Amino acid sequence: MVYPSVDHTSIDNVQVPKSRDTAVSQECFVPILLTASRVAAAAFLASMALSAAGCDAKDSGKPDAAPPASKQPAAAAQAVPASQASPAPVLTRDDLIGKPPPPLVVAKWVKGTPLAEFEKGKVYVVDFWATWCGPCIAAIPHLTQLQQKHAGKLEVVGISISEKQKDASDTAYIDLVDQFVQKKGDRMEYRVGVDTPDKTMHTTWFKPSGTGGIPTAWIIDQKGLVAWIGIGSPKTVERIVEEVLAGTFDIKKEEELQRQAEAEAKKRSETDIAAAKSRSQDAASEQDKKYPGYREAMERGDQLAALASLDAAFKADPTTESSAAYQWKIMILLQRSDVEGMNKYARDLMNRFASNDDIVGFVSAVMVSTSEEAKFDKAIALEAAQKTAAAAKPDSRWAQFAKWRLGWALFHTGDTQKAIEAMQSALDGVKALKGQFDFGDLDIMCEDALKHFAKK
Repeated sequence: MVYPSVDHTSIDNVQVPKSRDTAVSQECFVPILLTASRVAAAAFLASMALSAAGCDAKDSGKPDAAPPASKQPAAAAQAVPASQASPAPVLTRDDLIGKPPPPLVVAKWVKGTPLAEFEKGKVYVVDFWATWCGPCIAAIPHLTQLQQKHAGKLEVVGISISEKQKDASDTAYIDLVDQFVQKKGDRMEYRVGVDTPDKTMHTTWFKPSGTGGIPTAWIIDQKGLVAWIGIGSPKTVERIVEEVLAGTFDIKKEEELQRQAEAEAKKRSETDIAAAKSRSQDAASEQDKKYPGYREAMERGDQLAALASLDAAFKADPTTESSAAYQWKIMILLQRSDVEGMNKYARDLMNRFASNDDIVGFVSAVMVSTSEEAKFDKAIALEAAQKTAAAAKPDSRWAQFAKWRLGWALFHTGDTQKAIEAMQSALDGVKALKGQFDFGDLDIMCEDALKHFAKK
């Protein structure tokens, strides 16, 4: 199987099985580093229409919208102990575009002076990153150059999030981030803060962004309002920054660019498919015959065209999807941090292949978040986890991983008691079968999860 290349964006806590035999599982779980689209202006702008001002929580079920800029105090950004922090209401990205951003609340400023407020007349790029994220590190010199290019008009603010902790009381990560930043020296020549131990910035800024991956950038305009949120290549971020500085940036036009990019990608896919079909069938590989245009698109990093080619192949011959290529589509959607697209495709797979244990199991492995926060649709994740656990042979290695994942899915849907029961069953299974299978650290992961569930 050929998977899409991986080199640009890190997705938090997404784990999938590398392989799984139907009878006896040989799956191995690994964190996946994923790529954002190289197609200019095609980065994560779906669902970014301007929200109507004044959202009434009583009527809509959403948190109260932020007050107008004239009535809202400047966003304080002092180092605040977790116990004293007062997080802003959790909003969605649509709630935030065109509104003041949440307050900046960090555990420590490890470089530069504390940011007391977003200065009017100046543009800010608030970049969410982590020391373990390769793509984030690769973007650092570009952010430094961007600030230097627009000195006095633009400031970059780096916020480290999702650093490794044993629990919420563990603050050792702060010193690790400090050391990392100091070693970077003038290559990271902008202000840098570290998220609080209880993840205030992750909860109030990163999670509402909806990107699901880092580096994620927020661009704040001269009025102190959120102009854009997303994951983009340095070139894309620079283009948007320059438009905001010039006063020409329009979020609706940016959305139209997204639609145009998708339409152009479809045309490129059609060209790729035609070219692939025109080649001698004797010289074409089996993959090229089944998925014409896919290889060409992936070789040039054109994810939108690759998706279009896969969809065309699936439509022409539905068996090409279930044979394994559905995994290619899932990987691209993850690489693009396309949460909405992933939820839609997962639901489609669950509807059309409900009896295919391999597909349902793969969907479960991708959709169920085995951490504090769920990344994808909780209901779909739970359904996939339940079906996977029910289909697994009770004394198989796969069954214990399935129950571990089911525990997390139940936890995310609020059924803590059943979550504990599923997780305890997984732990008991690991202990009983440890002499037969290599479970890695699954027993420790089950014990950690049980401790976490017990606190809720």
